[in-house]
Amino acid sequence: MRAFYSPPALIISALLTGLAQQPLQLGWLAWFSLVPFIFVMNRITTMRHFIIAGFIWGCTYYLTVIFWLATNLGTTALIGTISMIAAVLYCSLNIILICMLMKVVKNYYPHNWFWLLPFVWITIEYLRNMDVLTGGPWTALANSQLDFLTLAQNVEITGIYGISFWLIFINI
Repeated sequence: MRAFYSPPALIISALLTGLAQQPLQLGWLAWFSLVPFIFVMNRITTMRHFIIAGFIWGCTYYLTVIFWLATNLGTTALIGTISMIAAVLYCSLNIILICMLMKVVKNYYPHNWFWLLPFVWITIEYLRNMDVLTGGPWTALANSQLDFLTLAQNVEITGIYGISFWLIFINI
């Protein structure tokens, strides 16, 4: 069987997730924006495709979320653009790592692998947030839910990781 691999689906998924992070009050997009990403991961089988999927999704997502670095550094446009691209590529390693771990999980649990995606995602998000250089907490999925006060108040109990977990779980 030939694997279904769709870069446009990955790009749309990452764009929707990235737009949910912007101050446009589109946080509701995060409740279904990961569906194409999960669908593509369900259809691909090789580690190479998981890495490529993670790279495409990660670059698109981080470019959508941290595009402002190019103009907010107080430097020339060229230096700002280069540093933004470097940050996007570096931060995309997080999503590539998530995809690689999900390939390993998928090898052990080929039919139920997706139920472990929230745990893997949150673990990588937690490790990423321990170091400001790898994206920091301002790129967490939970930040997309700031406009929903009732949901955002759950952060007192679960932290941002509980909100991110819930978002990924709903997408599954």
